[in-house]
Amino acid sequence: MTTKRPPPSPPALRRLPPVRRNGTLLLDHLSDTLSLSRRAAKNLLDDRMVFINGRRIWMAKHLLQTRDVIELLPEAAPSKKQASTGIPILMDDPLFLVADKPPRLLTNGAKSLETRLQEQLGLPCLRAVHRLDKDTSGCVLFAKQEEIRKALIAQFEEGRIRKLYHALVAGNLPRPLMDVREQIDNLSAISHIRQVSARTKPPRCAHVTIAIETGRTHQIRIHLKQIGDPVLGDRQYFTPLSSAFPEVPRQMLHAYELRFLHPKTGRSLGVTAPLPKDFKIWLQTLQLK
Repeated sequence: MTTKRPPPSPPALRRLPPVRRNGTLLLDHLSDTLSLSRRAAKNLLDDRMVFINGRRIWMAKHLLQTRDVIELLPEAAPSKKQASTGIPILMDDPLFLVADKPPRLLTNGAKSLETRLQEQLGLPCLRAVHRLDKDTSGCVLFAKQEEIRKALIAQFEEGRIRKLYHALVAGNLPRPLMDVREQIDNLSAISHIRQVSARTKPPRCAHVTIAIETGRTHQIRIHLKQIGDPVLGDRQYFTPLSSAFPEVPRQMLHAYELRFLHPKTGRSLGVTAPLPKDFKIWLQTLQLK
């Protein structure tokens, strides 16, 4: 008789200082003990990063008792030094730049990667050329002039920009190398997927890379779900396989490499973004490295 193996344990939780007064709001306790704004503390709750007495809690108005044990996933709260550090710039040209987007941050709009970079660099005209989902980390291309932005957008539209992603997925790929060509919204979509490593014992999971020739909305997440291997932590394209990994706090998808042509010289350029800390933690936790 085969014994069913338990799922991999999540990373050890980080315990916060004890509650001083019964009836303290969870949001207030997080903000005070972590020296975070209320908005940043609310983001931790929204991303399901907080545990009380071993149970995941996400209600900001949850009332705490002095006996409660409040814990966070280890990658949840940045240190004060990390919080004060600006967005990393991977490539900086007089006409454009490539930034390393952290997870849980919109690419553009209010309080986004775009607005943070505008303030950080003193470049109010800086504009994103393309977008990543809020939970996706990695390379984002920005233009410093509108003319350059239009030229780089044209490269995307003409299929001359190449992007390579890393992902952690539920299940193992049907084959080590796969080309997925299923249309998305009646438009062509092409993804080349390679399995880097895999956990073959239940619950199965894998580390994959994805090179895309097209950039349809949610293309990678949709294609991976279609072949039966959804991205871990992806709440929108959830499948029964995903339920074996409830502790993964966000979709594990990272825009690792971006290749494009210099908009003036035509020279081929390439830039890579290192895997973020939480991605590497889960690689180790899931025994994929």
